[in-house]
Amino acid sequence: MREIIVRTTKDTRVQAEALYQLRIASFAQWEEIGLDISTAYMPLQQFTRIINHKTVWVFVAHDTTTDELLAMHILRLNKRKGFALGDSLAVIPEAKHEGIASRMLQKEAERLNMAGFRYLCEATAIPATWSVNWHLKNGYYITGYKRSDKKNYASYTFCKPIALDLRHHPLDILWTRRLAPITARLNFIASYIITCLVKTRTGQLTPLGRLAKRILRGMKK
Repeated sequence: MREIIVRTTKDTRVQAEALYQLRIASFAQWEEIGLDISTAYMPLQQFTRIINHKTVWVFVAHDTTTDELLAMHILRLNKRKGFALGDSLAVIPEAKHEGIASRMLQKEAERLNMAGFRYLCEATAIPATWSVNWHLKNGYYITGYKRSDKKNYASYTFCKPIALDLRHHPLDILWTRRLAPITARLNFIASYIITCLVKTRTGQLTPLGRLAKRILRGMKK
């Protein structure tokens, strides 16, 4: 097993282009089973803006012996709500199935805990069964279901409690070990029902969905 060191890009000198190429190489696995990964091919300039945003942390894993870049994970931080939204968890093809992503996750949880974050959230395509199983194995709960008109698949959303604080956030009790499976299941059922009411299987809005969209737009004005 490779020994790794996990840091953020603020603590190392990884170039944006190296992260960009790693992301594309890793997500080629999705393309092989017919999933739409067009968002992985965003322009490098756009990708660079995303990872350099002040509310984004990018974790990277290097081989301690060769200093080879092995993995990356983008986290979008929501300090007000106390969660980090994970995106683009990518491992180089040659290093997959070595537990690198799981070890990265442990370090990320420690860092997020120290910074006051209470949850780590993710989303992944349902047909990407290896990704779904990885999240479940690493302590995530399936909490939602969504369809997108921009992709050819539906996704699960996940939540992983990392630093519950019952004194300041009483509702965190819903994510304690005993209640978390029930809370997650109820959240998923509600999300599934709502999604089916407002979107078709191809991601297009239903009449009810179009009505809801107009109402929401009116409320924002």
